[in-house]
Amino acid sequence: MDIISHNRGSGNRGGPSMSRQNSPKSVDSFIEQVCSHVKAKDVHPDIQLEMKSHLEDLVEDKLSEGLSHEEATRQALDQMGHPDQIGKQLHAAHKPVMEWSLAVIAAVMVGIGLLVMYALQIGYSGQDSGIPSHFYGYLFINKAFYSGIGVLLLVVICFLDYRKIRKYSWHLYFVSITLMLACSVIGTEINGAKRWIAVGGFAFDIYALSTYLFLIAASGMLLGQRNIKRSTYRNVGELIMMSLIYIVVPTLLYMKGNSFFDFIGYGIGLTFLLLVVVKAYKLFFAGMASFLFIVIGVMLSSGYRIQNAFERYSSFFMWTDPEGLGYQRQNAIDAVLNAGMWGHGFGVLNDKMRYLHSDMVFSYIIYSFGWVFGSLLLLLTLLFLFKSFSAIRGLKDPYARAIGLSILSIISFRFIWNILMTLGIVPIADLNMPFVSYGGVSGILELMAMGMILSVCRRRNMVSGLNREVQM
Repeated sequence: MDIISHNRGSGNRGGPSMSRQNSPKSVDSFIEQVCSHVKAKDVHPDIQLEMKSHLEDLVEDKLSEGLSHEEATRQALDQMGHPDQIGKQLHAAHKPVMEWSLAVIAAVMVGIGLLVMYALQIGYSGQDSGIPSHFYGYLFINKAFYSGIGVLLLVVICFLDYRKIRKYSWHLYFVSITLMLACSVIGTEINGAKRWIAVGGFAFDIYALSTYLFLIAASGMLLGQRNIKRSTYRNVGELIMMSLIYIVVPTLLYMKGNSFFDFIGYGIGLTFLLLVVVKAYKLFFAGMASFLFIVIGVMLSSGYRIQNAFERYSSFFMWTDPEGLGYQRQNAIDAVLNAGMWGHGFGVLNDKMRYLHSDMVFSYIIYSFGWVFGSLLLLLTLLFLFKSFSAIRGLKDPYARAIGLSILSIISFRFIWNILMTLGIVPIADLNMPFVSYGGVSGILELMAMGMILSVCRRRNMVSGLNREVQM
């Protein structure tokens, strides 16, 4: 450790000297006193190992000068410095560190979302837009309410020890399955999809929630299998079992709920886990084979679902149909192209586009505030994703990296798809822009996910490097 090396190199000039002790136990006593100042107990083994290594080197140097072992030990301890001073320096090095830049960027995005909701509320309140006035009339207040709950939960999760979740990985997995199955029975159907469960005045998007739960569960489950990278094709039974757990079961559940884009988010997150964190390449290819087998089976048994999906997304290129996705795409492109540098003004109306508060919020931001503001928001989004990835990639704990990368993959996918569909590059889908869109309960989920990212980054200096199960 740099602090120990610095103290060793500077010696004990002008500092309080160590008392003479002729017993080798003085070394243990010295290290124990140092560790007593470091509150992050998980790093105590690292400190003990490093300090013993330094002391052994110093003692060897003194012995080569002809000193007795006891005198060599005493002088080595003197040269290390005062244990209280070293302990305080090490405590400062292993304190929690908040990623304030990420928290500030997320807060700015929520603030932009509130500004946009206020603009929409002013623009559409009292207008004959065909949209219930009670919805747009309280858009800003509702966004503030949900954001307030989300920020509160973000703070709570940020200060929780994420490592305590790991022992409940299998529980989270089965909870996700249970919720998705329950949703198919007692769920509320909206726009042809049965993916919500209503509790009081809140509608919880179970499939969006399950994506986060599945990936957090998979992070702990995969890292708990120590022999996963050593699996061979001779152990084909284990590969089949793991493919069923991580690919087949989630795929079938997402297909049952017609939740295509949540499945894509899960698939991207699982790919990061298998290829980047765990490096379980054989399981990845076995999972891909399982997925292709399922797709072929669905095509043979339920061809109408494939046909409906094809017709839905082929309409993306047919902009003449007023009810088609292509027509909505063309209106979004026109709104962006006609925005100008500074937009059409605060609270401006645009009756040609739908879902301005959710799916098409980025298009409305450009239309209302102009290309300059839209470009700044785009740069802010890219900065957020880059800084998040950089912070997570530098984590020592593989479990922290697994959780961070999988959650970030969902948020990144939502950001990228929402921006690209606004620009007419990909089909329009029911995907909010994280932190900025109205969101509702989904916005709370996004802020909770942000809290988990901050939690794993906050404890990066408090985790031991001695018991790593997986190396990057």
